[in-house]
Amino acid sequence: MASELVASVIVPVRNGRRDILALLEALHAQTVPSSSFEVVIGDDGSSDGSTDGLDDGWLRVAHGPPQNSYAARNRAVAASRAPVLAFCDADCLPEPEWLERGLAALADTDLAAGRIRFVVPEPRTVWTLLDMDGTKDHERQVRQGTAETANLFLRREVFDAVGGFDGSLPEHGDFDFVERCVAGDFRLTYVHEAVVWHPARLRARSFLHALWVYNRWYAARASRAGVRPDAAKVRCLVPLVSTLRARRRQGRPLGLDHTWLAANGVEPGRAESLRALPLIYVLVPYLRAAAQIRGWWDGRALRGEAAAPLRR
Repeated sequence: MASELVASVIVPVRNGRRDILALLEALHAQTVPSSSFEVVIGDDGSSDGSTDGLDDGWLRVAHGPPQNSYAARNRAVAASRAPVLAFCDADCLPEPEWLERGLAALADTDLAAGRIRFVVPEPRTVWTLLDMDGTKDHERQVRQGTAETANLFLRREVFDAVGGFDGSLPEHGDFDFVERCVAGDFRLTYVHEAVVWHPARLRARSFLHALWVYNRWYAARASRAGVRPDAAKVRCLVPLVSTLRARRRQGRPLGLDHTWLAANGVEPGRAESLRALPLIYVLVPYLRAAAQIRGWWDGRALRGEAAAPLRR
C-alpha cells in the first residue's frame, strides 16, 4: 500500500532496455525491503520496447512523448506515491546499501547527493581518463551548491516547493533544479556511503558530444537568467588560460587529477598523462567555449521563461 512506502525510486529512460534490466537487478538487491519502496520509470518516448512488460505494481511506468529526461522525471514523480524521492539514472548500478544510506542521510538534511563511482572500460582510452577527470565528483559539486540526478535523494515537499524540473532544458536540468533548491534555503549534503556506479565514456565522439551538450545548455541557462556564460567573460577570452586558472582555483593539479582517478581505481601511466595535456588545455577548452557561445545565443529563445539561480 502507498502508506507503507518510504521511497520512490525515479528513473528516466529512452531506448535503454538493457540498462533498465541491469538497474532493476541492483534494486532488487537493496537492503531496504522491496515492499518499502517502489520504482517509477519515466519513459521518454522509447521506441525499442524499453519498458514493455515491466509494469507490475512494484515497478510502474509513466509513458510520454520523446522530450527530455527532465520532463520524463517530472512525469514519474507525478505518478509516484512515497514521501521520499530517490533519483537514479537508467545506466547506473546502485550498491546494495544505496537506498538505506540515502534515506538515513535525509534525517539531517533536505537533499542528499551520493557518491558516483565509475565503471571503467577495458582497455580504457585517454577519453575515458578525461571523462573521469572532469565529471561526477559529487563532493566537489555539493561544495559548489549543485548536484546531479544520477544519485540524489530528497523529500517530496522539497520537489514540490521548487516546482520540479524545468522540462524546457534538454540538458543541465539537474544543476538547475538543485541550485533552485539551495537558493530556496534547502540544505544540500554529500553522502559518501550512498554509492552508484556509472559507466565512463570510451570514445572521443561520446565524450566530445557530452562536453558540447552540457556546455551549450549551461550557457543557455545563463543567457536566460541574464548572466554571461564563462566563455563570454573577459577573463575567459583565452580558454587555455582560463582552464589553468580554474584548475588552480579548485585546488586541482594542472594535469590529470591522479588523486581523484585513484579513488576510482585508475592510476594513469606517464604516457597517458602526457597525451591528456593537449586535450585538457587546447581541444577541451576551445570546444567548451564554442558550445557556450552557441548556448548563449540559444538562451535568447528561453528568455521570458522562469530563470533559475546560476552558480559558476
